[in-house]
Amino acid sequence: MMPKPRLPFLHRHVSRHGKVTYWVKLSSRQRGRGIRIHGQYRGEEFMTAYHAAVQGTVMPTLLIGKDGKGSVGWLIGLYRHSRDWGELLSAGTRKQRGPILKQIENAARDLPITAITRKKIEEGISARTSNQGRHFKNTASALFKWAVEHELYDKNPTDGIKINRGDGEGHLAWPIELIEQFEQHWPLGSKERLMFDVFLYIGLRRGDAARLGKQHIRNGVTHLMTEKSGGTMPIYVPVHPALAASINACPSSGLAIIAKDDGTHYSKEGLGNAFREAIVAAGIPVTKKGSDEKGYSAHGLRKASATIAAESGATESELNAMFGWSGYQMAQLYTKKADRKRLAARALAKWTRPSPDDAGQSELVHLRLEKERA
Repeated sequence: MMPKPRLPFLHRHVSRHGKVTYWVKLSSRQRGRGIRIHGQYRGEEFMTAYHAAVQGTVMPTLLIGKDGKGSVGWLIGLYRHSRDWGELLSAGTRKQRGPILKQIENAARDLPITAITRKKIEEGISARTSNQGRHFKNTASALFKWAVEHELYDKNPTDGIKINRGDGEGHLAWPIELIEQFEQHWPLGSKERLMFDVFLYIGLRRGDAARLGKQHIRNGVTHLMTEKSGGTMPIYVPVHPALAASINACPSSGLAIIAKDDGTHYSKEGLGNAFREAIVAAGIPVTKKGSDEKGYSAHGLRKASATIAAESGATESELNAMFGWSGYQMAQLYTKKADRKRLAARALAKWTRPSPDDAGQSELVHLRLEKERA
């Protein structure tokens, strides 16, 4: 029997895992490998997709197997059981993205993966607040990035979508006026003041502040591995005298520094809710759920702490060590602002208004004379 002729423009690719995929590439100028062709080689689905790609027509939606293979629900189910989801993401990120995946699953469980287009992602972003839209985009991006890497799909529909973060500042950093307002409302010895002092003087995220214990403070230095890094990034922060006074004024019966009434640790969410109530009680605005109007939060105190440190002359390496950042991108955000403020102050100190005696050589007078001549 004569072998079947090779299909024009069809290219066979074998991955490093030995998986075979087929692609249609009509020209060498076409970017990447071209258009991936799904389905069993030369099967009905395969040939339909092949002819659509060659002719430049819209390819019909992928067929969904009896077991749901190829559907959005099938893809999300595999992702939830993957190492990328279960091990590489922090518990906090999974808790944040889990409900978003559930929303996607409820809306499109039985639809083919191809139904999730760039337009659908953009519609999902537009239907949410700016902050919620950003989390939605990040969740969908991670899902399809994983799918592409494991050759379950050929493209990420979120590629190229940019989120407008408004003023680009994220959480509001507390100004000194609000810091003093909170301190005046919640005196030393109150649990609310201790929460505040931990966020301000160590600059911890909620999850790290919630699990902070007496075992993490040795010889006057706070040392723990950050939750967000998955326990790989350490921080070393000397205990500020004001924080030491706050801890001593509000002792706990257990190991927790910020403890519930029974001496045990708060959960990350429980601590966030308790501190939010303390902010409201102090007459300070907080961000309302579902609103784009920003208020103040525990993370805003972390930003205030970084701002104060940078303006006090802390280097990028010192900021990284204190706040558990890697690289220099985050630290540079604070040091550059601090440098600009210092440079502006130096420039104003050098600024001198010309005296009448210098009028002959003054650029201001020169410009005025030029205007009069005209």
